[in-house]
Amino acid sequence: MLKSLKVLLFFVFSLSTAFAASNSIASSTTALQKITKKYRSTKLVEMNVEKTVKSELLGKETKHEGKIFLGAGKFRWENTKPEKTLLVYDGKTIWSEQSPPPEFGGPVQVARGKVDKKTKSHILLSTLIGTDIKKNFKVLGDKKDGDILTVDVQPLQDDLNIKAMSLRLNTKDNTLNQVSYKDDIGNMTTLTFTNVNFLKSEKKNLFKYQPPKDAQVTDL
Repeated sequence: MLKSLKVLLFFVFSLSTAFAASNSIASSTTALQKITKKYRSTKLVEMNVEKTVKSELLGKETKHEGKIFLGAGKFRWENTKPEKTLLVYDGKTIWSEQSPPPEFGGPVQVARGKVDKKTKSHILLSTLIGTDIKKNFKVLGDKKDGDILTVDVQPLQDDLNIKAMSLRLNTKDNTLNQVSYKDDIGNMTTLTFTNVNFLKSEKKNLFKYQPPKDAQVTDL
C-alpha cells in the first residue's frame, strides 16, 4: 500500500511540471496541465479506488477496494476489502494503520515515517516534489484513443523500485482514470479510480491522525 501511495503523491504534486518539461509528448502537454490544475486547485478530491496486484513470481492476482481523499497536498486512503487498512499523509508524516484479523486479535499495527531520504523507498514519489522529472524518469511516449490518453514513463534511478509506469487520463472530463506500474520483482500494480468527485469544501479532519489507544507503533 505504501508503494501505491508513492504513485499517487507523484501525480498530485508534480505531474504538471514533470510532463510539461518533456518535448517528446508536446501534443499531450495541454491535456496534462488541465488535469493537474483541476486536481491541485480543488479543495477536496474524493474517489473510489480498486488496487489490483498481479504477482509474476507467484502467478496470482489480489484485489483491494477502498476510497482515496486528496486535498492541499495531503492524502488519505481507506481500504475496506479484503481487509481494513488506513494510510494518511498529513503533509509531514505518513501513517499506516492495519487492524489484526478478528480471529487472531491483538493490537492495531501502526507505522509512521517522515518524508526524507530515510523513507524514500517507502514514499518514493513524494520525494520528487519540486525536482526535474528528467533526472528521474524518461518519457517513453503517449497514445491517444478517443478521450483516453495514455502516457508511459520509465525511471532512470535504480533505487526507485519501479521498472515502468503508465498513466491513463480522460481528456473529456479531465480526470486520472488509472495508474499502472511494474516493480523490480515483476509485480504489476494497477490503481483504477472511479466516482471521482471534486468538492468545493475542505475536510481537514480527514488528514489528521492519532494512533488508537494501545496501538503498537513502529517507525519506518
